[in-house]
Amino acid sequence: MARTGLTKAEVKASRERLLAGGRYPSVDAVRQDLGTGSKSTIHKHLKELQEDESHPGGIKRDDTERSLNALVEQLAGRLHDDADRRFRVLCAEHEQAMQAKERELAELRHTVARLSARVEELEIGADGGLPHDEGFGDFSNLFASSRCGQRDDSAFNVVLAGGRAATIDLDSPQIRLYHTLS
Repeated sequence: MARTGLTKAEVKASRERLLAGGRYPSVDAVRQDLGTGSKSTIHKHLKELQEDESHPGGIKRDDTERSLNALVEQLAGRLHDDADRRFRVLCAEHEQAMQAKERELAELRHTVARLSARVEELEIGADGGLPHDEGFGDFSNLFASSRCGQRDDSAFNVVLAGGRAATIDLDSPQIRLYHTLS
């Protein structure tokens, strides 16, 4: 039956026996202790054992690289999971904000429609004419007077013109009413 070859464990055991006996574990001394093995195999195993001892805990460069890669992959996975979770939260918050704005916009549209209807109602009035007792009064002549040169020295037109009326009666009821309101 053929021998499978010398193992690192056998070389290690022989080396430890030689060191315990106070002898230096050279390639020849290990070969003599084992009674077999090629010098190149023994040398290779002795060199590996020496490297293992020079690195505490027997950690090799490949082990460190694998450990770091695994750690980086784990960290990257956590970062991606956290980013995905935060993105979903932000999307949900955005959707809620958009729904709130849509509700607010619908309420404003309803208010505008209601106020527009009220303005039309006030403009037309109950009898089909313009109401003179509601709101600010009848200002329909403002447009006409500005085009045809009619002169209206009412308090509203004086304020509208920036106080540039030709004659202002400071004792008139309209002016007193304006000063009381402002």
